[in-house]
Amino acid sequence: MQDQGREGRDEPQAPVVLDELDLMIVNALQLRPRAPWRLVGQALGIDAVTAARRWKRLSDSGAAWVDGYLSPADEGRVLAQVEVVTEAARTAEVARHLVYDPQAMSVKQTSGARDLLVIAWAHSLDGIFGYVGERIARLPGVRSTRTHVITAAPFEGSQWRLRCLDAGQRAVLGAAAPAARNVPDEPLRPGDRELAVVLGEDGRMPLNQLAERIGTSVATARRRLDRLISGRHVVLRCNLARPLTGFPVSAVYFASVPAGHLDAAAASLRTLPELRLCTVTAGPHNLILDVWLRGIHDVHRLEAHLEQQLVRVGFRVEDRAVVLRTEKNVGRVLDGRGHSVATVPMALPGPGQG
Repeated sequence: MQDQGREGRDEPQAPVVLDELDLMIVNALQLRPRAPWRLVGQALGIDAVTAARRWKRLSDSGAAWVDGYLSPADEGRVLAQVEVVTEAARTAEVARHLVYDPQAMSVKQTSGARDLLVIAWAHSLDGIFGYVGERIARLPGVRSTRTHVITAAPFEGSQWRLRCLDAGQRAVLGAAAPAARNVPDEPLRPGDRELAVVLGEDGRMPLNQLAERIGTSVATARRRLDRLISGRHVVLRCNLARPLTGFPVSAVYFASVPAGHLDAAAASLRTLPELRLCTVTAGPHNLILDVWLRGIHDVHRLEAHLEQQLVRVGFRVEDRAVVLRTEKNVGRVLDGRGHSVATVPMALPGPGQG
């Protein structure tokens, strides 16, 4: 699998230093990923040229990026959290194999009972079975795997916010947002997957470039994009390298609650500032939480806080791991600083197409 986008940036890079305005621009794009620079400037009290120049610096360095992908529900995707145990000296080798595999959405090296934690996807349960059993399990150096099928994702990375804009700035961005429309359910049309794959490279790609990439007119590209976004068929999100967010430590909690309390637990967890991803899974733990923390000492502090706050629903953390390195995040290959260095399109033939 050939990687797309930036290459050759594994060598040490000059550190990127962000100021408050940089963070505000990222926060604005978290709220409106394709907002025109005129609107971003209006919200932040700066001119559009300054906003665009600041973003280009962040984007060109890999410190921040906007990407997109089709909603798993709309494409009929099945996702799973896969624990991978490797031979002691081969963890990095196995991770490198998976990083450029389009079915591995995210790859983390972790402490604890597993060496790698992978979010994998396929078009069916049989596809997950085949991918884990025929692809991951057979990689040189893999000793064992454990699969947790994801049945729901009450919170995911596109909903995480830096929270550095005030109410007035958020209101400017929100007031200009297109009104939500009730879009009737319909199957994906020809070209929708291709459009989403291109957005995975650059979620702010100008319409003329989008149209050129998918071989259509600008008007058609605009119409397709508007339909996918307004119908929530495509997810757009702005990401910032984790060490630059003020939350440099990442941890994973494997937790459980009685099935009857899953909805209540998820509703409470969604308000947690540290929460980055919450998946409901069918396995020995029915909740797997990714959290971002300000320091390593917060791993147990937050665990204790969660168990205390959610005692009424029987929440308990049964295992935990510190993320030693995030190798890939939703199709983005990351370096040791969490900067984007390449993109791997999450593209496979559609259901029933091979």
